[in-house]
Amino acid sequence: MIYAAVDFARLPPEELARKRQFLQCSECGGPAFFRKASRGGRAACFGARPHAPNCELAAPEYDPNADGRGEDQEQLLNPGNRIVVDLNYGAARQPVVREEDGLPQNRDRRGRYGEEGGRPQARMQRRLSSLLRNLIEMPEFRQSDQILEIEGCPEILVRDFFVPLLEVTTDHEGQFRGYWGMLSDARRGHDGTLWLNSGGRDAISFCLDEHLVTPLYDRYGIEDEEGLAGAYILVLGTPSVSQRNKVYCDLAINEHMAMRVAR
Repeated sequence: MIYAAVDFARLPPEELARKRQFLQCSECGGPAFFRKASRGGRAACFGARPHAPNCELAAPEYDPNADGRGEDQEQLLNPGNRIVVDLNYGAARQPVVREEDGLPQNRDRRGRYGEEGGRPQARMQRRLSSLLRNLIEMPEFRQSDQILEIEGCPEILVRDFFVPLLEVTTDHEGQFRGYWGMLSDARRGHDGTLWLNSGGRDAISFCLDEHLVTPLYDRYGIEDEEGLAGAYILVLGTPSVSQRNKVYCDLAINEHMAMRVAR
C-alpha cells in the first residue's frame, strides 16, 4: 500500500510503529524511513536511503557536518592496503601514512623501498565517521581486501569485518564486528532507555541508557527520537541475544560508534 506522509502520520500509534519498520520507496523499492513532524515545525516526511540509481524521488541526504564533529575531506577509497582504525576520533585531520616497520626514520624521505625491492605497506588512519561514509557510498569498499588494524583485536579484512544490520542474526552473538546500516526508528522504553531499531523484530537493535541520550542528541543536533529515523549508524561491538531471541547491542558497553543523521 502506498501512503502519503500526512496520512501515514494519522495511523494509530501501534500500527504506525509496526509499519514504519518495513517501508520501501514507492518508486525504486529502496529501504525507506518515516519521520514524524518535529517540534521545530518540520513536516512529517518519508525518505529512502539509498534510493536505486536514477530514482526520481532521490534527493541530497546529508548535512556535510552531520557526523557531529565535521567530516574529513579525504578520498573515499584508501590507496593503502592497511587501515588503522582511530578509536579516539583522530586528532589529525589528514590521513596518516606510515612506512614498513624496520625502515630508519627520515623526515626528508618521500619514498623508500626495502631490500626486497617491494613497495612498503601503506598504513592509513581512519576515523569511524570516515569508515561509515565509505560503507554508505562505496559498495566496492564493503568487499575490500584491505586489512583493518583495531587496537586489541586480531587483524581482519574489511569484507569480513563489516556486517550490514539487516544481515545480523543470532549467529553473530559474541562476535566483535562493525555493524552498520540504516535505522528505521527509535523509541524510548519505560525505564528511559533509548532503543535504536534497524527493522522488524528479527533485526538488530541498539540500546542506550537514559543518562547517555542527551549527550547523543547534543552531539548530532537531534531534538528527539524522531531525528534518528533514517540515520546511518556504525557500531564496533559485540551483540547479545535476549531471552526472547532478540539480537541487541548495548551502546554503553560497545562505546565505539559513529552516526550520520538525515536532514
